[in-house]
Amino acid sequence: MAAKRKYLLSLNLGILGFITLLSLFEISRGEETFPNKSVKNKQYNFSIGDNFDTYKTSSLKQLELREVKFLTLKVFADKKYDYDQNIYLAEGNVKALINGGILRSDFLSYDKSTGVLFAEGNIRFSKGGQYFRAKEFNFNLLNKEGIIKDAYGILDVENVLNDLKIDINSNKTDAQSRINNKEVNTYDDGIEFSFGNIKLPENKITRSNKSIGSINNWRFKSNSIIISENGWKSNKIIFTNDPFDPNQISFEGIDVFAEEDDDGRLLITSTKTNLILENRTKIFLGKIIFGDKKNKNKLDFIIDVKDRDGLALIRRSNSTTINNNFEIKFQPQFLINRAILGKTYSYKDSKNKNITFSDLFGLNIKIEAGDDNWNFDSVNDLSTFNKTRFFSGLRHSSTFQKYFRIPVIEDSSFNIFTTYRARAWNGTIGETEIKSAFGGFIQKKHYFTTGEVRNSLNIRLGTANYEAEKLENSEMINLWRTSIFASLDTEYPIWKIDQKNLYKKKNSLFVPILINPELVFRTNISSAYFNYINSIDQGFLKVSLGPEIRLGTLERNFFDYTKLSVTSGVKIKFGNSPFKFDNAIDLKTLNISLMQQIYGPLIFDVISNLNIDNSSENYGEYYDTKLGLLWHKRSYECGIYYHPNNDAGGLYFRINGFKFGNSVKPVF
Repeated sequence: MAAKRKYLLSLNLGILGFITLLSLFEISRGEETFPNKSVKNKQYNFSIGDNFDTYKTSSLKQLELREVKFLTLKVFADKKYDYDQNIYLAEGNVKALINGGILRSDFLSYDKSTGVLFAEGNIRFSKGGQYFRAKEFNFNLLNKEGIIKDAYGILDVENVLNDLKIDINSNKTDAQSRINNKEVNTYDDGIEFSFGNIKLPENKITRSNKSIGSINNWRFKSNSIIISENGWKSNKIIFTNDPFDPNQISFEGIDVFAEEDDDGRLLITSTKTNLILENRTKIFLGKIIFGDKKNKNKLDFIIDVKDRDGLALIRRSNSTTINNNFEIKFQPQFLINRAILGKTYSYKDSKNKNITFSDLFGLNIKIEAGDDNWNFDSVNDLSTFNKTRFFSGLRHSSTFQKYFRIPVIEDSSFNIFTTYRARAWNGTIGETEIKSAFGGFIQKKHYFTTGEVRNSLNIRLGTANYEAEKLENSEMINLWRTSIFASLDTEYPIWKIDQKNLYKKKNSLFVPILINPELVFRTNISSAYFNYINSIDQGFLKVSLGPEIRLGTLERNFFDYTKLSVTSGVKIKFGNSPFKFDNAIDLKTLNISLMQQIYGPLIFDVISNLNIDNSSENYGEYYDTKLGLLWHKRSYECGIYYHPNNDAGGLYFRINGFKFGNSVKPVF
């Protein structure tokens, strides 16, 4: 079985299907011209196993018939020849049906004595999500070695092994359904790299972030691909995720090889990789594995002034899975800034700023578990191994969520949570700390439409114990709180461009999707009641509303995209919380959000809140402000964000992946 698997693996890893041109050769009749003595006018059936029985040549390695008997090749051509049942030729509009795939070429030959299968001239192969073209193909069935010259193609990494799998039941030709069987290319997946101490926002233009850690569909080209028994390799291959030419981003792989991993996925490893932007700028990336969702740079940097005195080097480790539903991830850290300073300023309760060797290291541990009915998440962040500062350097949060159905509110979830030293932001109060908390709540989320109005309802009922900063000062107090919270978000479309007309336009240089210019009106109604164990209570009702308009389609260079949202909010409250983190403040607010194309792919993004309550001591103050400057292209984007209120920031780079439509060309 091991030998058989190794043999089949070599077949599957032949680049996009040429290796499937193996044994059982079944030639269908058609318009034919044959030499008089060497051709029999009927269908010809032979197998490699039979061939070796006929030729008792000691230098040839015999392949067992049971390993290849399910390989079938039917050939149609203008001319076909059989020279003494030893050399088989087909030329002129050659069309070969290979287990559900279609191979076309100008010439095809097979020599039984040498085991060499050869095709040349306008070679094209398609099956499932795989398609490629080449100038020449030469493969020795005995040595399982060959070469493909001048290859262009489209690779569907996720399905390549299934598409090219040798299966006796795979007789249906699905090559005509290549890719989507659609003309439209859809934004489907992607890869994201980030640096900083903020959580990057969802893309406001595409309204989604589909980065999953890998890209499935690639176009590729190579002057030479060498096939071996264990897979294939090439000195140089160019990959691009961009479905259009000229491509905006590509990867130049040096010393590339392909193999099947333990999970049955095709992994393409580039020993040295260059990122090429706009066919001009070349950036060296090092080793890259295409098709591996788990493949990320092991080393990275973060900026954490609050807990780590600034810059820190992190190392991502592979996750450990237990019983298929429990996963744990470790992230060791080296605190660069702290090592340079020789001191630490991250621990307010410590008068000693000097550090020891154990203060230079940190650790982040993430635990995830669950199934269809429940899930558990835990994050444990340690910024020092100094035992005298252990609890000052630890932050923890865990949540257990169980889904269930109860009368009236139907589908709901029961949640239990714990937290230690959690950061919280509350309007113009700014950042505050919850030293510890534990409790539980029942939550119901419901999405529904009323005519053209889209609605989102959220109801939460729970109780918890909090140890947190007091409202008037930084003193820590400990109280139980019972809470009832409800919110209703609605969105009413006022105006929208007809989407059918958008598909008639050319694909944009600056965005991976078609943009729908629109005007919508949004409202939010939220209310809460908090009762604290010391007989203090607080309640509020908040109403916010305002329009959001999107203009332009990002098809021109100047001011062809504007997204503006202005929302005013009024909050009516009674009572005060004894805590700083949940006290209802900023009773009258104005939220402004603007995205504006400046020139080409350069876009400015800002969101901020303004206190407009003239009776408040914080009147006129901006809070929760986020500033961003983006470089937004169809196949990739990058940007920088800065949050001035809490001195946080970050850089990011995203590569967009597409599910290719039939309009995509392999040649680039």
